[in-house]
Amino acid sequence: MSSTAGADDGVDPQRIPPRAIRFSELPRQPLDQGRGSAREIAADLGYDLTLRWQLRVVEIKDSTGQLVGPAGTHHFVVGLSGPQVAVRNAESSRVLRRDHVMPVPSSTVYFERPKLRPPGASSLIVLTFPGAGEPPGFVISMADPDADLGAGAQLLVALRGTAHVDGAEVGQGSALQLDPAQSYRPLASSAQLLTVHRPGSLEES
Repeated sequence: MSSTAGADDGVDPQRIPPRAIRFSELPRQPLDQGRGSAREIAADLGYDLTLRWQLRVVEIKDSTGQLVGPAGTHHFVVGLSGPQVAVRNAESSRVLRRDHVMPVPSSTVYFERPKLRPPGASSLIVLTFPGAGEPPGFVISMADPDADLGAGAQLLVALRGTAHVDGAEVGQGSALQLDPAQSYRPLASSAQLLTVHRPGSLEES
């Protein structure tokens, strides 16, 4: 896929534009336990089809839920919207507030919601990756109009607000898939962005 903009527009015709992903259009998979769903936003596979990382948006509708990744994987869980959820693994349990991150060093994640809670589902972002290898870069930050998103960034999600990248818009409920060989500059007056980077690329920059 290549840009249709010409040189007169000041856009490099060889640049690959970001690809928009809308969560509402993604197929739903049931949770391993409890009412709810998981939708894959994007995944990165090695040449031998081994998993480097997978990012999903998860909705919890029951008082409890369970998500199981492939054997040997770990997770980062991010609060997104709806009633707050307690995230539990074999070692600890913590209420996950919006935009906060909890590492889960096991393949299974347990979710618990208060039985007395406002109606509606709780939404979370879950990044799954092999526990034995180098994890992908995972950054949550406010958009900086003077800072580039360097090479190695593969995915951008807006947790709050709206941003524009090379003419493509990303807001709540959507993501942009990026070319890790390119650098980008997100344009936003006020937006909180989550970015996933190729393993090792943050150390290189």
